[in-house]
Amino acid sequence: MKLRALLTTIALGAATVLTIAPVQAQTVDPCTIYMCMAGISGFGASGGPACTPAMAYWHTPSPAGLAVWTTYGFIAPASAALRREYMTVGCPAANEATNAAILEAIITEWGSVP
Repeated sequence: MKLRALLTTIALGAATVLTIAPVQAQTVDPCTIYMCMAGISGFGASGGPACTPAMAYWHTPSPAGLAVWTTYGFIAPASAALRREYMTVGCPAANEATNAAILEAIITEWGSVP
């Protein structure tokens, strides 16, 4: 009888933890995206396999990623705006004077790409 009570308590405790645990979205660091996109755009190292998660996040539909899609298709201006905001707000280095031109080049070349 004690074993049953113990197992019930453990099961209820595990269910409670799983129920109240905060859910966090898996996103890619904005500075990583900035560095990978800069490399792809010719402003540094190409990035290689380390940029695979950043590239996947770049092309994943929002709200899970940085590409804006509706039932009518890909929305290029909204995607470019979302991508610019994600990098400028999340990565202070992207706003520095020397890097702002690189950010604009990235958005011009890749911001509207699905």
